[in-house]
Amino acid sequence: MSVHFVVDFDGTITREDATDLLLERFAAPAWLDIERAWVTGRIGSRECLARQVALLTASPAELDGAIDELKVDAGFGTFVTAAREIDASVEIISDGLDRSIDRTLSRLKVKVPRKANRLVQAGATSWRLEFPNADSGCRAGSGVCKCVAARHIRPVILIGDGRSDFCLAEEASFVFAKGKLRGHCEREGIPYRAFETFAEVTAAMPSLVPQIAADMRKIFLPE
Repeated sequence: MSVHFVVDFDGTITREDATDLLLERFAAPAWLDIERAWVTGRIGSRECLARQVALLTASPAELDGAIDELKVDAGFGTFVTAAREIDASVEIISDGLDRSIDRTLSRLKVKVPRKANRLVQAGATSWRLEFPNADSGCRAGSGVCKCVAARHIRPVILIGDGRSDFCLAEEASFVFAKGKLRGHCEREGIPYRAFETFAEVTAAMPSLVPQIAADMRKIFLPE
């Protein structure tokens, strides 16, 4: 039994939030009011993102140019290669935008499956968001419910940094955490290992992954 890495995108593979970058550059200032409504819990992240994306005014070329400016963790490609060498699978599950992920992966020349919200061009410079991975029972009202997306895959090692990772952190076999996710794990008593770069995750894999796989075999395949 091998393991499955579920990797967040914004702030984890990238050094900054891709969606925030696009909103700061191309959206009407009202996106900040919508953001505050989400932070204070008055709306879920799916409603937040849909309303914010509707405020974007940019051509496809302008969006792609901004996405290409994103700073990324240079160790992500090496991590993916190392994971495959030990028969572990890797998937990006993000509550962000599919266009940002796909363009960044193409730039990195890395191919991994992903689940994300779908950015759709609605006019020459207008956009809307679709949610093919939403779930009506999602506690956070997310566009992509990470718990549902990873439900039938075990054991899961989560690598993340933010609020969209909170629910899956409570179900994962192990967590690599930074940013807000690290604070959540500490508050909730969730076992985790702090990290800042994928080089640290890659270095930990040879000892950690076999142990997790062995522990899960004992649970699912008792003697």
